[in-house]
Amino acid sequence: MICFLLLTACAVSIDSFFCGFSLGNSCKNKFLLVFVITITVLLMCIATNYLALLFTNFLNEKTASFGGIILIGIGIYNLFKKDSPFKKNKSEIVQYLLAGFAVGLDGAFANLSLSIMGINAFYVPIVIAIMHAVMIYLGSVFSSIKSLKNSGTFAFLPPILLICLGLYKLVGVFI
Repeated sequence: MICFLLLTACAVSIDSFFCGFSLGNSCKNKFLLVFVITITVLLMCIATNYLALLFTNFLNEKTASFGGIILIGIGIYNLFKKDSPFKKNKSEIVQYLLAGFAVGLDGAFANLSLSIMGINAFYVPIVIAIMHAVMIYLGSVFSSIKSLKNSGTFAFLPPILLICLGLYKLVGVFI
């Protein structure tokens, strides 16, 4: 299950790489960018973790398939979404909070699906938030490399990985 958690955290945080990549050029303080988005993601994941704890009496092995369905839904949504949450705002912090909410939504729902699947521990939100922080930082660092500025061609990869993880979980429940 640790491998599944790490793969899920990686899949939902790849958006953060592109977020860091797109915000990295205009960002004056990369630490503030990483910090604000990471804290936003962490708080969203903690909230969904506690939400799953409230419904723990209703969760069983059959509801684990619902967690797989959530992952597939997140993947399909990300595959077809076209709106960019990174519009110009008056304040950098407001922009980072909005970006954190946008990229953290995937992480929060992935955290909820992992909780439904039975991986409901205090470290799940931390792992997801740390993976987002790493990806944001890497994206902001890579944004300074001129040859990589046109690398939006792999944006379909995170949704496909989420769909595959969800299908894997569904198959695991029914076998």
